[in-house]
Amino acid sequence: MKESKKLQNLIQLDKQYLFQNYGTRLPVCFTHGKGCILFDQDGKRYIDFFAGIAVNSLGYNHPVLNKALHGQVNKILHSSNWYFNKEQIEAAMLLSKTAFPGKTLFTNSGTEASEAAIKLARKFGLSQSHKKYHIISFTNSFHGRTFGAMSATAQEKIHSGFGPIVPGFIYVPFNDTAAFKKTVKKYKGKICAVITELIQGEGGIKIADSSFIKEIDTVTKENNILFIIDEVQTGIARTGKMFAFQHYDITPDVITMAKGLGGGVPIGAIHTKDFLVDYFPKGTHGTTFGGNHLATAAAKAVLETLSKETALNNIRKTGELIIKELSLMKTKYPKLIVDVRGIGLHIGVELSIPGQPLVLEALQKGLVINCTAEKVIRIMPPLTISTKLVKEGLLVLDSIFAGATV
Repeated sequence: MKESKKLQNLIQLDKQYLFQNYGTRLPVCFTHGKGCILFDQDGKRYIDFFAGIAVNSLGYNHPVLNKALHGQVNKILHSSNWYFNKEQIEAAMLLSKTAFPGKTLFTNSGTEASEAAIKLARKFGLSQSHKKYHIISFTNSFHGRTFGAMSATAQEKIHSGFGPIVPGFIYVPFNDTAAFKKTVKKYKGKICAVITELIQGEGGIKIADSSFIKEIDTVTKENNILFIIDEVQTGIARTGKMFAFQHYDITPDVITMAKGLGGGVPIGAIHTKDFLVDYFPKGTHGTTFGGNHLATAAAKAVLETLSKETALNNIRKTGELIIKELSLMKTKYPKLIVDVRGIGLHIGVELSIPGQPLVLEALQKGLVINCTAEKVIRIMPPLTISTKLVKEGLLVLDSIFAGATV
């Protein structure tokens, strides 16, 4: 991909002044966006099928979000969690309405939400027994990169080079009900929580079986174990319901969320059943910036917009269209496309070859996509994307698949 002089200069400055922990960045610098279209440093147009890792839920320059942010900037950005905060309360009320009645603690990111959930689970378990501090998580999961969240992430490559991880985590194969029940039996009385994603995003868009999740729900209730669902990537209408757990006809004890919650403004949260509030009394957990006025004003605008049935219906219909068209491409390119899977606008295309070269080709052709788990093309557009743009983007994707060498 040919780099302009503007981009070459930015690349040099990036290497000079920034950590290089993200490796080789894709050769583009986005400067602005409108709707579900992005523009780069040279004015080139791109259709966004990635939404900044499912963050830009309302796309770019959405009038409702812009109005909320501009209005809040003109009033107050931050005070402190020592004081009452109207925007924070209103956002929490919306989470009780759209998830389940309960209590919310706001953070600044999904990783922070994972850390809060882990601490809460430990407090819950250790209040009953000094042995009850173990947490079950599942292979190929991803819960964040700070030490607690990284330790909950059952991937060796995430742990590598950091020495001993936080003790007490037990890794069980994902979607393996028998292995899960066997582990609970082996550690009877020692497990305080189970944490899982319902769609493993970083793990390759792997969807939890309904029977597996319902068994976890039953077993955790029977054994007084907390059931934590990581909704960081799937939450806030990404799957066509406000939260992915609502597809499974269960209500977990704790959900974590972030990404799409602020529509691009950094914010995360845990939302829990009411009884858990007693395990975080004063001094046990907190955050300086979490739940600040600006972030929660953004969250309120996003929640109000996406919780409307018209918005949810649109997400479901658009997701069905994308999966239908990708499934036709699977028939068209059987040696290339191994599987198409997803719920709503959280979609993966598993390939028989590494996907990153196709991501670069898509970028050249004005389409933003992502590759995860080496061979899975991840499609997560803004939740406001139009059918017209979807079809345009899929035509680009089809042309890339047509030229791929298997």
